[in-house]
Amino acid sequence: MSFPRHKQTLVGDVVQVLRQMILEGEVGPGEFLPSRKVLASRLGVGVSTIHQAIQALTAVGLLESRPGRGTWVREDALETLIHPSAVETRLGKLRARQIYEARAVIEVALTEFAAQRATPQDLKCIFDSLDRMDAVIDDDLAFVEADLAFHLAVAKAGHTDLLEQFYHLSRKLLAAIIEKIIQIPRVKEEGTAIQRRIAQAVAQHDPARARQAAIDHMAIIEELVASVE
Repeated sequence: MSFPRHKQTLVGDVVQVLRQMILEGEVGPGEFLPSRKVLASRLGVGVSTIHQAIQALTAVGLLESRPGRGTWVREDALETLIHPSAVETRLGKLRARQIYEARAVIEVALTEFAAQRATPQDLKCIFDSLDRMDAVIDDDLAFVEADLAFHLAVAKAGHTDLLEQFYHLSRKLLAAIIEKIIQIPRVKEEGTAIQRRIAQAVAQHDPARARQAAIDHMAIIEELVASVE
């Protein structure tokens, strides 16, 4: 691949290619980019152009670099790439129930895929997140973060990049509702119990049971969304 030699747009072109590599899962969150020399050769540009493009993506929170270690995609890169405001600009103001319905379809599918494809490392991330939820159950903010980590770990275990990106978007669009739901008495305890069922089904590579547990979880969330919308 190479680009026309227009100095003003060359760095921007490389930025777009790197963004697309992240969106398409060629280089996922937490993974290292190829070296600057390799990228320069692959894209037909100078190393300085690659350096400037990486600097630009680092400035907006997609990449992180350290001398001697290289450059990697930040864990929250997909959240940075996907902007809820852009969706609302295209579709108009979305109601929580519309977003919930989309999330339910995505989350059930991702959970089923996770049960089929989860690696030992995926499972460790899922159960570590559950343990964290138990540890911070009295802290609403920390619990929301741990809950997000759990769902993202399940999404990542599905190894389906496009659905994972859609999940990030639906979660961000529901952020305000989640903050209200988490304050309802007993919701954290009940949510954690059913999420442990999901984790166990995924760990046992039982797609049917994982799917049903995800459906049960989404049914609870449907009721909670209706109560606070």
